[in-house]
This record gives sequence, C-alpha cells and structure tokens, in this order.
Amino acid sequence: MRVATMNLYNTSMNGILQSQQQVEKANNQLVTHKKLLQAGDGPADMSEKMAIDTDINQNAQYKNNGVSLENTLSFQENILNSMHDSALRARVLGVQSGDGLNGMNERRSMAKELEQIRAQMADLVNTRDANGDYVFAGFQSQIQPYVFDGQRYHYVGDNGNTRLKIGASVYVQSNTTGKDAFENVSLRRRVKSNSSGIDAYVNEQKTYDTFYKNNYSDVTPQANTFTVSTAAGSGGNPNSYTITNSDGKELASGTYEVGKPFLFKGLKIKLTSTPGTTESFTLQKPEKDNILNILGRFIDVLRDPNVKGQPYDQAQEDFLVGIDHATEKLNLTMGSIGARENGLDSLGNAQSAINIINKKSRASLGEVDFSKAVTSLSKAELALNTSYAAYSKISKMTLFNYI
Repeated sequence: MRVATMNLYNTSMNGILQSQQQVEKANNQLVTHKKLLQAGDGPADMSEKMAIDTDINQNAQYKNNGVSLENTLSFQENILNSMHDSALRARVLGVQSGDGLNGMNERRSMAKELEQIRAQMADLVNTRDANGDYVFAGFQSQIQPYVFDGQRYHYVGDNGNTRLKIGASVYVQSNTTGKDAFENVSLRRRVKSNSSGIDAYVNEQKTYDTFYKNNYSDVTPQANTFTVSTAAGSGGNPNSYTITNSDGKELASGTYEVGKPFLFKGLKIKLTSTPGTTESFTLQKPEKDNILNILGRFIDVLRDPNVKGQPYDQAQEDFLVGIDHATEKLNLTMGSIGARENGLDSLGNAQSAINIINKKSRASLGEVDFSKAVTSLSKAELALNTSYAAYSKISKMTLFNYI
C-alpha cells in the first residue's frame, strides 16, 4: 500500500494539534478550577449550571434586600422605643398631677417637663433616614409629616405602604406611617349633660366603656340620648328616678336625693332640678387624635389656674386614658415590626440553606475534580509527546533518507 508523503505529514500534524488542545484544555481546567470551559464541554450540564447561577444571584440580591430591610425596620423600632419611653414618663407625670397637694408651682413644673417631652416626640415623629427621607411620611417621604399650626399638630403625610421583595414571591412592608403609629388614638369616651338640672360624668371608665359599646349608634343619633325621669317622694318616701333609652325601655330605677350623685353604668349622675322634671344625657361621639395633641391639651390644663376640682379631675382622666391608648398603639406597631423582622430571619435561614444546596449542585456540575484533571493532563501530555516522537520518525520516512 502506498501512502503519500503529504498524508503522512497531515495525519501526524493533526495528531499533534489535537494532543496540544487536550493538554491546553486540561491545563485550563486546573488553572480556572472549571470543568465546563465552554458549552460544548457538556451542553446539558452547562444549561443546568447557568440556571443554578441565576438562582444563586437572585438569592444574593434578596439577601441584600433583606439586610437593607432589617436595618430600616430596626431604625423604626428604635424611634418607636424612644416614643414609648417618653409616653411612659408622661403617664407618670399625669398620675402625679392628681396629687391633691400639688399647687400651681408644681403644676407649672410638670407642664414644663411635659412640654419638653412633646418637643422630643415631635422631633422623633419627623425623623429622617440616611437618605434624607422622612421615616413616617408614607409615600410623601420628602414632606415633613407633622406640622404645628400654633395650637395643634397635624399629620400631612399619607398612609402609603412601600414593600420590598425579599424572596421569589415574598414582599414585606418596609415602612411605617405616622397614621399607623401615632394617629387615630381613641380618646376617652365621654357623656354630655343636656341641661343645667343634671350633671353626668364618667366615674368608672371600663364599666362605662362597656355600656357605651353596647348602646352607642353612629346610624341613629337619637338612640344615644337617655332620659332620666324623676318623681317627688310623698308620705315619707324618697324621691325616685327612672332611666330609659330612646325606645322607652327602662334601664334602671331607684331613689335619690337632690344634689347627691347616684351610679349608673359607670356614670355618676347628680340631679339638682326639682323632682318631677325630666332630664337627659347623651353619649358623646367617639373622638380620635394623635399623642402630641393629647399632651398639648393637658399642658394647657396644668397651666390654667381656673381649671380645678371636677373639671381638672376629668381632664386628668382624659389625659391618662389617651396616653394609655397611644402607648397601646405604639406597642401594636412595634409588634408589627417585630413580626416582620422574625419573618425576615426565617426566610433568611431558608435562603441560606437553599444557597448551600445550590452551590453544591453547581460545584458538582461545573467545578473540576483535581485528581481527574491531573490524570487527564498527564494523559494529554503523554499523548502529545508520543505525537512528537511519531512525527519525528515519520518525517524521516522518505527515499531521500535512504539515498
């Protein structure tokens, strides 16, 4: 069989080139630590590896979002904690203000401290974050949420909630609005005396609140008025009274003395009109406000020497109930933030576990096995050296070498 010299050279050269490519590939795998240098090295494995890379990168972004969100929530929680501490101090002062030994000097001193507490709170509710955004303004983050008109603080932010994506299908609220944390604080439920012959006021708040909840109507205003009918005693019998609702249903009855209070559903009712007349009282419409204005009203009361006796006692009770409700709202808001933080921790732990699994899967697909790579490199180098030796011998197999 005759073999052309050119064919011998080409075959030997191709063998050398292929061996060089194998050596280079094995060497690159060792240097880069990658088993898949190009898609042709394993199309299915390369496709799966790219999908895993995408998952790992997405989880890394979700983790960054989670860290950012955790810092934001922690910042809000610290502010609310400061608000809570200030509210507790204000309540202590409110309780102290009921001491009968307090004179105007003591009242003015407490008013001054409460004013400082309100100024501190006003600063906290208008806190800015590191980006210069107002923390509690909702979507209106460039507008100061609480403004003072000289008498009252008004919330001018909105109730917009922003959310941050921290998982493939998980969004978590990242902000807390002033309306959520500080607004719509329920004030003390009160009663209105409808004439000068009756004086009705709240004596036991919890009992009255229960009566209020069971009887107050937003739909039918007249249902909130209750009638107290009286009859003069005779023959040594005392005066009597009967309390009925707007439907004429009797709710209570008993005896009384003119000018001496009697109890009804948490109320103290004092009748000064002539027996035989009819008086009435009305459940007042529920009111809501923010903690800054609750403080402001009581500061004014403390500084007013004309407010004393029963009006002062009622103002103090208004303040304590309002502060308690404001503190309760702060606690609920902090609880909401804590729940979000716990959710972040749980999701973060799950994502960390998934990342470990993904990285192991990616390593098995795309990272080089050093023992196998070294063996492959040795085989490739042996093949290359063999190709060089074969080419050297083949290059001498011509007639010119034998002439």
